[in-house]
Amino acid sequence: MEKIRVREMEFVDNQGRIRLFHGVNIVCKDKSLGYVYKLSKNEISQLRDLGFNVVRLGIIWDGLEPEPGVYNEEYLGRLEEIVNLCAEHEIYVILDMHQDLYSVRYSDGAPEWATITDSLPEPSEVAIWSDAYMSPAVMRAFDHFWANDPAPDGIGLQDHFAKCWQIIARRFKNRPEILGYDLLNEPSPGSLSAHVLSTILKTLTQLKIIDEAPKSIEELTKLWSIEDRIEILKKLDDEKTYRKAILAAEPHLKKFDKETLTRFYERIAKAIRTETPHGIIFLEGNYFSNAGIPSHIDPIRGEKLQAYSPHIYDLVVDTPYIITHFSERRVKVIAQSHHETQKRLKMPVIIGEWGAFGRRKGIKKVCEYLLDTFDELKWSWIYWAWEREFTKTEAARLIARPYPEAVAGELISFSYKNGTFTMKWIADSKTPTIVRLPKEYKWSEITIKPKTNYEIEEETKRLMIKTAHSGKHILVIKH
Repeated sequence: MEKIRVREMEFVDNQGRIRLFHGVNIVCKDKSLGYVYKLSKNEISQLRDLGFNVVRLGIIWDGLEPEPGVYNEEYLGRLEEIVNLCAEHEIYVILDMHQDLYSVRYSDGAPEWATITDSLPEPSEVAIWSDAYMSPAVMRAFDHFWANDPAPDGIGLQDHFAKCWQIIARRFKNRPEILGYDLLNEPSPGSLSAHVLSTILKTLTQLKIIDEAPKSIEELTKLWSIEDRIEILKKLDDEKTYRKAILAAEPHLKKFDKETLTRFYERIAKAIRTETPHGIIFLEGNYFSNAGIPSHIDPIRGEKLQAYSPHIYDLVVDTPYIITHFSERRVKVIAQSHHETQKRLKMPVIIGEWGAFGRRKGIKKVCEYLLDTFDELKWSWIYWAWEREFTKTEAARLIARPYPEAVAGELISFSYKNGTFTMKWIADSKTPTIVRLPKEYKWSEITIKPKTNYEIEEETKRLMIKTAHSGKHILVIKH
């Protein structure tokens, strides 16, 4: 497999072709399974048949370092089995240090020994699982992590975390199928989260979206039902109003991004680079950037291989209203925010998470709106998330669609509308351009202007286009 590098806002391969990635998250949060799914060759083959060429593979800190300074090589070996299967099927892998609610004590992530809460109140019963990010215990655990406070062995929490990444990089450093390293999933700013949410709620009262803000975070999480929030979100189904509501909290997060999160990324990248110069460093914005609050992280100084990997979810994610009350307007604000950050950072983008549709049906309109948004911005993406019999879901059928996998030249645009794929590019005649077709995709007509020869690989359904001349070309594939 070709090593992938970065050229300004594009991923490129050894031949200088622009590369795009479509794929799925495989993240096992189940401690009873050892935080690793046992995957068959057939299950990975099914992903290739969907046209996927990347997997974001979750690593859980608790699985890797169950005791301070004790590293579970058997765990890495089981993860490596998945990497091996992906490599056999020409699927790249991003290694993702995953967490939700910081710790295995509350969900997944840090081991128990690395969870320091100063005996503050634990998460109570909440309407949506992510509300628990606002519990005093979870916020304090993040505070200690960001401060690099000592673990029970006297070594800083971040120092332990950096050592874990060094161990990971050492294990996988000679694997060309490792696209890179996602340093920390959805990093929460700890106690600062309470100020962020409080500011947003005060702004909602000023905008007359709500009559009175809850007096405390505890009151918010205990008393506000999902239905209460849905009524508020109906009033935020407006770009201007939604933008005003979230931007009010931006000043709180700017300092955290620049002084805490960026420095953390530099520390972890340095640990990885002591082992290998290869692999892209994937940077996420803080947890609240998922909602569209602009990220203010800075590029890692001196790092040539780095990319931006934000997540996109509407605020109705993880509720029964994920389809019925989905807001294209809110998602447009979120996507615009990520795009502005991309331009500021001058990095390529891969959307690390989106979707979360599970086994729901009736998702076509919502799913296609998101996919069309990504295509318009020429973004790569990784769907959340794989599960057993994933290929039988409506989501899998919808996200399996044609896309330019490798473009020799300049990619102008591509789209997939009503079963017709269209791509415009300024061709470079030196190397072939590849369009990836899902195995089950049936076409009635393939047209290239100017007329150009092509061939289709039987096993992978890659459409190989070798242009005879440079210049603008148009490809149309009709279903």
